[in-house]
Amino acid sequence: MWLKYEERGVRMNPTILEAMKSCNVNREAILKTWKEIVEIESFTHNREGVNAVCDFVRQELEKLGMSTKVYEYDKAGPLLIGECGTGNPDECILLTGHMDTVFKDGFIQDNPFRVEDGKVFGPGVLDMKGGVNLIFYIIKLLKALDYKKPIKVIISGDEEHGHEHSNQGQLMTDESKGCKLAFNMETGIVGNSITVARKGRIACRVATRGKSAHAGANFSDGINAIQEMAHKILSIQALNEKYEEVTFSVGTIKGGTVANAVPDYAEIEIDVRYNDVDMKEDIVEDLRQIAETCKVEGTTGEVFIDGGFPPFSNKINQKAYEFVNGISVKNGFGETEPIHIGGSSDAAFITIAGVPCLCSMGVKGEWNHTNREYALVDSAIERIVLITDAILESENVKSFLD
Repeated sequence: MWLKYEERGVRMNPTILEAMKSCNVNREAILKTWKEIVEIESFTHNREGVNAVCDFVRQELEKLGMSTKVYEYDKAGPLLIGECGTGNPDECILLTGHMDTVFKDGFIQDNPFRVEDGKVFGPGVLDMKGGVNLIFYIIKLLKALDYKKPIKVIISGDEEHGHEHSNQGQLMTDESKGCKLAFNMETGIVGNSITVARKGRIACRVATRGKSAHAGANFSDGINAIQEMAHKILSIQALNEKYEEVTFSVGTIKGGTVANAVPDYAEIEIDVRYNDVDMKEDIVEDLRQIAETCKVEGTTGEVFIDGGFPPFSNKINQKAYEFVNGISVKNGFGETEPIHIGGSSDAAFITIAGVPCLCSMGVKGEWNHTNREYALVDSAIERIVLITDAILESENVKSFLD
């Protein structure tokens, strides 16, 4: 492994490399725990599965000397917090992520954990069990290097459905307050980019109600909820022309019972992405107006806001990005690129707390949420070294806030 990096011109921090050798932070160890965590299926709506991953992660953190606590929920997976180190709380470094996946139970039967041509496959191997797995080795190295300042780990259990049935977003904000710097171990991006901003997301539904009737014998007595919904879908999609850098996408539709009955109910799910937190109120009001303004006489409509994420802003991340980019160059990993992407993440709840946060710091790969999802094996070592060195060097920076 070391020769391969040397051949590529990579010149990683020799002190960290020696520590890696002395405490067995290597490819085999990383793949072992990676496999273990992936093989515990944790579909976001399977509370028991997410709890099982939480138990695994908690045990690993406690082996490393961290104290842990868990917040549990009736309709969502848990939130796990681990802490170690001493000293001033404003020196605390955050490592964050989530343990739930989008893959339903049984997906692993046809898509097992496996390594092929330098790529790792399996449900959630990239998004984001690979990133959670890195946390174990970053902490292990820091302890081997006698790093004593505070470290906090925050891992949510219902990120993939937007904390719809929990207060985990707010808890992440509360637990982050006062910390110095955060690394969100979300999906790393092939091409050496670091995410410094993300769009916010509003997850919502619009429902229409009419009156059912037999489509043959009593057609004129019915009031068609799907017909009304058709008007609303066109109006919602037209909102894409109203705002800059805001997107509205009607993603699912359902309604009616059988073809020979006039439908009395229809429902759509909408995904909204936006950049400015101040725009949310106007967006929701537009959706409410469309939902409640009906063109088919006798129908009614209503909008439901089911959850989502605030925007992850770059307003306080630039200094942290420049610092970590310098660490990347120093270690021979090359220049990084700061990017702003459309997908949301828990990083937003950290910057709301006023803590600089860099996202997409987990293993690199592609095709999240599909059966093609993969992560690059070598990127695990790269990210462990990069983040460990950044944490060590952060002691020389008083603040990452401008």
